[in-house]
This record gives sequence, C-alpha cells and structure tokens, in this order.
Amino acid sequence: MELPVMTVYQLIQSLHYGWIDQLYSMNIPPGADTSGKQTIVLITSITEPLGGYRNDQFSNMQANIQVQIFWKKDTQENIFNEEVALMNNLDNQDWLVSSHEPNTVDPDTDQVTATFSVTKTIIVKKEGL
Repeated sequence: MELPVMTVYQLIQSLHYGWIDQLYSMNIPPGADTSGKQTIVLITSITEPLGGYRNDQFSNMQANIQVQIFWKKDTQENIFNEEVALMNNLDNQDWLVSSHEPNTVDPDTDQVTATFSVTKTIIVKKEGL
C-alpha cells in the first residue's frame, strides 16, 4: 500500500492540469523555482489517525492530506474555477474535501495561495488475519 500523500499526488498528476507548472509531494525541494514565475502545487500529509478499534486492534486510518497551490504572479487562469475543478476531481475519486481556507497573498512572493484539505478513510487489513 502506498502512502496516502502519494496517492493524492499521483491522482493530481494523472489529471494533467496545464496550469500546474510544478507538482511536489511532502516538500518543495531545494533549488526549486519559488520566485512566483510558476504555479506550484504541494501535497502534504496532515494527520493519519487510526480508528475502527475492535479488541484493541485498529481497522482503518483517516488520511488527511493538504493541497497548497502557489499561483504564479501573472496567471491568466480563473483561480476560483480551477480550484473548484480540482476539488471536484478529488471528490470524484472518493477524497472528501474537508476544509478550504480563504485565498491569501504570500507576503514574500506576492503570489495568491490556496489551501484545502481532503480526507479519506482507508481500510487497513492485518496480514495473517
């Protein structure tokens, strides 16, 4: 089973959004262009609490994944429409949009940023049971 953060990363990658210049999971690597000339999407894991306890054994994990979008400064995209389309596509793949923060402007780069979270309950099976 792959990490939930990688599942969301690969899902977004498979959607082939033309407005995403760089897509990263877990962190933005050193040397990446963070000048505001590119739209960067960063996928990170927030929490992964266990649940469904029976006989002191868990049976599921609640994967909570954060999606951050750093829109390039001169974007011609309709930011609202593209964000809603991305959230809808994730929802169509059974990732519930659990929160959405208001868009803000990054004080260092003057980029419009967006942050939302998706969640999914993953059934965890113990081997040998």
